Amino acid sequence: MKKYLKYLLLHAILILSLPVFAQTISVKGRVASINGKPLEGATITIKGDQHQATKTNENGGFQFSSISANSIMIVSNIGYVTQEFNLENRSSITIKLIESNKELNEVIIQAYGTTTRKLNTGNIAKVSSEEIETQPVSNPLAALEGRVAGLNINQSSGVTGSSFSVEIRGRTSLDQSLSKNDPLFVIDGVIFEPGNQPANLLMSAANNLYGGQGGLSPLNSINPSDIESIEVLKDADATAIYGSRGANGVILITTKKGKSGKSKITASVYSGSSKVTRTMSMLNTQQYIQMREEAFKNDGLVPSSDPLDAGYAPDIMLWDTTRYTDFKKLLIGNTAHTSDAQISLSGGNDLTQFFIGGGYHKETNVFSNSLDDIRGSTHFSITHNSENKKFNTVFSGGYSNDKNNLVSTDLTQYINMPPNVLLQTPDGKLNWEEAGVSLATVNNLVNPLAVFLQTRSSSIENLYGNLLMGYKVLPSLDFKLNLSYNTFRTDETAINPQSAIDPYTYSYITSSSSFANSFTNNWNIEPQLSYLKRIGDGKIDVLIGSSWQEKRYKATVIQASDFSSDLLLNNPDAAGSLQADINQSLYRYEAAFGRVNYNFKEKYLLNISFRRDGSSRFGPDKQFADFWALGSAWIFSEESFVKNNISFLSFGKIRGSYGVTGNDQIGDYKFMKLWGSYNTYQNVASLNPTTLYNPDFKWETNKKFEAAIELGFIKDRIFLSASYYRNRSSNQLINYPLPRLTGAFNVVENLPALVQNSGLEVVLTTKNLTGSGLKWSTSLNLTIPRNKLISFPGLELSSYNGLYVIGQSLSVINRYKYLGVDPESGIYTFDDVNKDGILNSSDYQVSGNTDPKFYGGILNTFIYHQFQLDFLFQFKKQLGQNYLSQLYNIPPGFIGNQPEIVTNRWQQPGDHTDIQQYTESYSSNAMLASNVYLNQSNGIYSDASFIRLKNISVSYSLPKLFLKKNKMSDCMFFISAQNLLTITRYIGMDPETQNFYVLPPLKTITAGIQISL
Repeated sequence: MKKYLKYLLLHAILILSLPVFAQTISVKGRVASINGKPLEGATITIKGDQHQATKTNENGGFQFSSISANSIMIVSNIGYVTQEFNLENRSSITIKLIESNKELNEVIIQAYGTTTRKLNTGNIAKVSSEEIETQPVSNPLAALEGRVAGLNINQSSGVTGSSFSVEIRGRTSLDQSLSKNDPLFVIDGVIFEPGNQPANLLMSAANNLYGGQGGLSPLNSINPSDIESIEVLKDADATAIYGSRGANGVILITTKKGKSGKSKITASVYSGSSKVTRTMSMLNTQQYIQMREEAFKNDGLVPSSDPLDAGYAPDIMLWDTTRYTDFKKLLIGNTAHTSDAQISLSGGNDLTQFFIGGGYHKETNVFSNSLDDIRGSTHFSITHNSENKKFNTVFSGGYSNDKNNLVSTDLTQYINMPPNVLLQTPDGKLNWEEAGVSLATVNNLVNPLAVFLQTRSSSIENLYGNLLMGYKVLPSLDFKLNLSYNTFRTDETAINPQSAIDPYTYSYITSSSSFANSFTNNWNIEPQLSYLKRIGDGKIDVLIGSSWQEKRYKATVIQASDFSSDLLLNNPDAAGSLQADINQSLYRYEAAFGRVNYNFKEKYLLNISFRRDGSSRFGPDKQFADFWALGSAWIFSEESFVKNNISFLSFGKIRGSYGVTGNDQIGDYKFMKLWGSYNTYQNVASLNPTTLYNPDFKWETNKKFEAAIELGFIKDRIFLSASYYRNRSSNQLINYPLPRLTGAFNVVENLPALVQNSGLEVVLTTKNLTGSGLKWSTSLNLTIPRNKLISFPGLELSSYNGLYVIGQSLSVINRYKYLGVDPESGIYTFDDVNKDGILNSSDYQVSGNTDPKFYGGILNTFIYHQFQLDFLFQFKKQLGQNYLSQLYNIPPGFIGNQPEIVTNRWQQPGDHTDIQQYTESYSSNAMLASNVYLNQSNGIYSDASFIRLKNISVSYSLPKLFLKKNKMSDCMFFISAQNLLTITRYIGMDPETQNFYVLPPLKTITAGIQISL
């Protein structure tokens, strides 16, 4: 009996031990997409065993040894649905993953981390590298036009390297300074301190002399080919964790990083040409002479060659009236050329990945091909993880040198010169007079060709670096340290030799030189702790951290004159007279921030963020302020009552946010009484007050509210997002202008004005065709903004009286009401509201504003086998300044050419037209109507709406079989065009720049090739 029991016991132990002896097997497998495409880099993990994990090779293959026969495998890949498989003692397995919704599961960068479109509680728009690379642009801002809802971008000029104005959800400040409305720019966690302010200190063709800000853009130092994505953060939930720095929104630029896999070399090159997009036809010489003679007749004058006569007209009495020069063609009608070359090397393994790239970009301009902008750049990134996955680090950085050679002024401002003026003598020298008449004595004419004898150069260096180190202290607790550094330098030279100076009129002016350089040094330290823990069906993610930042700025401008020889113009020591201006400042900033994110069943999302800011720009006891935000979302499509009853709805989310951000963009030391040296007294430099002492001004606050809904239909083939926002900026922090009798220019203070920006943003994406052959997708973004001054106590007694109107936009048109041309007198007329026979500010009327009524873009993408076609239309509905806003002081009839449109002028009683009679006399009623009243009326505004084919790109990729045979991973040929077509009724040069004297944006067409090995 005992022997029998012993046998049974041994037999039972053997049976129970079989799974142990049989638990280890080897398995080979392959992972592919549902259509059979091998998925390289897919992650396969053995459930319950963190050490058993691998990634698929280039054929999608993988292999395991010594794993349980009944192991559960988890297979995941970016862009595909994660799936689990039971091996069930199989030695081989083929796995096909289903492609997930790319838009919903796409990773987007947020402040201090990442999220996905599906789980995001804030409003973050993303522009990918694929969209950026289809555009032949040198400035990343140019790549964003028309692509992001709520982002209004305008190019200031078509001059190479010129700046852009950027507004996220409208203008918030009464201060006219553009910096008060600029967003924060962050590159790989590095605060880009130059921001969007002009990089140049000396005048160049990129500066607009006639009413605009202009200047060279510091963002032109960033190579668009280095960028992986650009995220635009808009609402409080997305921006409040940046505190005061995110008051006007945040633009995050993320550069390219290495990926695990075999080393990959990618090279691309393209070249092309550019021309001016849209201009106005000008009068030829015959039309010009007719205009001038008619003007004299209207004023009762007779043209004369006598300079003492009231009818003095050398242009029609002394100069050749058969000579014709098309100044538009001569000065801005040339062809500019573009060349671009990029190369990068990337690769690595599961632990270390690297990326290094270099770029070269050259653009000439339409003034002359000898004037160019050349940028050389390099960028690198190293990512490393320890074997135990506890330590990780990312070290990235870049350097660029952008050298811009321009003339001193935009030559567009000279296209209205008399068409019969002589610019060069028969021997090719510059002409300064004709028939004994100096050009400068004829309405201050200059010879525009003289600018080519001047020398202008601007060199911009941008160096940035970021080191992010992380360590897993506990399974749910991570420590991170972010160290960033940015140096931005400029060096400028302007040489004005004697040969470029009019010898007949300006004989007292000698040759001169200007030298300028600036240096911005910025560092930032941010330690962080993050805690991620699952609690039942929920997940909590907590982040706390602090920030220390220091920025040093120094700028020097030297004006040198009275040189003994033009050969010494590059040496300021050789000047007989020197003037120097040195400006330096120190800015310190510190903050503590935190964020708590709670995700319950991936249906209910809550996000709370907080930041306490401290800034050296405020006086004692006013340096700190608190900012916060609350965001939440409900993914109602995950509810059973939706899943079971609404089959066509594949995704639905309602989200909302509210929070408070701030603003300290008022410059350094403004709470102190500042002095400057601007004048001399008895040849001794004197000190003058510039800003009055005021230590009591406080932080400006911006309260942001948003409500939004996101809907996906028919398996997300149709995806709609609609957002309503309302931002209110109060406690306005401004540089308040003071009368000169106070002894200072301004004082910084808070005004009790309340400015509101509200609007609706709609983003619609559709997959119209998804077949294996032709694929067609469309993306539309539309923004309907509204800006309003809600309240301003004491407006009537302030310096802003007449400029702003309560209840109206900050860009209100509050002027005389233009009534057109009187059919009887042929002169511009205006509405005399109180009928007192006098036109003054009491007759001002509100007649709209220059804010866009709506704007946006529509992008279509067609893919047919190896061919791809992308085209983007940008549109904007708005009022803008027409050509009369710049030519009001030179009305038709005066010396100076006019657009051909003026031929439709009033000539006799009974004529109905928009152009008044020609006039030549400063004392005529027509001159008074134009030079005084028209400029202060709404007559200089008209419809500036436009639809622009912003970008079109056609590419062809060689077949995979050919690539494999020639050991290439990709080879693509492409043609790209920018600003190809503009549809508008605008009366002026270009509806975007809205300035007759500014070079319009250029139409660019390029062709190139990209190869990856």
